[in-house]
Amino acid sequence: MSENELLMSKNGEYIQFILDSQENILLLTDGQELKKANQAMLNFLGYKTIDEFSKEHECICEFFIKEDGFLHKRINGGLWINEMLNNRENTPDIAKIEAVDGKIHLFRITINEQRLDENLFSITLTDITEIEEYKKELQAHIKKVEEKQKILIQNSKMASMGEMIANIAHQWRQPLNSLSALHTVLMMDFDEKEGLTREEILEFKEESGQYIHKMSSTIDDFRNFFSPTKEKELFFVSDAIKESIKFVKDSFIDAQVELIDKTKNRDTQICSYRNELMQVIMILLNNSRDAVASNGVKNPQVIVNFTQIENELKICIQDNGGGIDEDIMDRIFEPYFTTKFKSDGTGVGLYMSKMIVEDSIGGKLILENHKDGVLASLIL
Repeated sequence: MSENELLMSKNGEYIQFILDSQENILLLTDGQELKKANQAMLNFLGYKTIDEFSKEHECICEFFIKEDGFLHKRINGGLWINEMLNNRENTPDIAKIEAVDGKIHLFRITINEQRLDENLFSITLTDITEIEEYKKELQAHIKKVEEKQKILIQNSKMASMGEMIANIAHQWRQPLNSLSALHTVLMMDFDEKEGLTREEILEFKEESGQYIHKMSSTIDDFRNFFSPTKEKELFFVSDAIKESIKFVKDSFIDAQVELIDKTKNRDTQICSYRNELMQVIMILLNNSRDAVASNGVKNPQVIVNFTQIENELKICIQDNGGGIDEDIMDRIFEPYFTTKFKSDGTGVGLYMSKMIVEDSIGGKLILENHKDGVLASLIL
């Protein structure tokens, strides 16, 4: 053997050593015929040597399973390797290949280098079967999470609707009682006088009209609140807090809980989703009300305030209801977790509030024990 032949033989052995040291399938081909391949390819397809493989096949592409969306020997009217080089955008780079054990694997194919002297291409086949299976499992898991999320959102909407109906009932109770009393007085006057004057009827009409107008206005307020708003709007923070308080104030009166608003007539404005912010504020107010009412504290009160430092706005709702047990503090934002009786709470209010604040409004919601109660901080 000449020195040149010996050198070429050693180079060939060196190349083969490099190829065999890799776990991925590596091969050298001109696109028509396989020139070299590593042991990983032979083991995968069930051959002992390249010569044994070459007696039956010219190229690994003969093992590509022909299926839409995957690479196969002739695709888009041309040879696979040419299409991958010249028509990348319209040529898939993943092939399905059946192993010697009958299991179908997915391989991502990469053309690494073209050697002009021998017109050879270095090809890498990376087995991505496990990755694709994991992706499918992950997608299935995500789908289940999304379905659960939909159920949570629906439950939250139902809970919010129940809360709103209760608030409407609170706001209607006073004008309904007044209408009832006005009607009773009217009937008593009618019985005593055996009739009513025109002035008395007009007076009854005017007073009853005021109560009816108040009830109608309440419906308009709630209808406007539930109107979908998909775009951010510029509004005064104090106005949003004032509107939120208007919805829940009668329930505070019934529970004999003092609600203190320290944000009146302040001119701080933000650009955000007004109704969603109001929904979170009302949930926090209702939670604070229930906490102080159920714990039987003296002089129960809830205070609403906000501060602004540079570009950060913090809306604070603080109560004196005794605070949250530290053992459950890390669970308060879990869905369906509630410290109330099952008949009084659904356990989705704080969870949905955190979702709205973080995912939609783009802020933070923090609850912590402070002094003799809970401080809820809505940071925007």
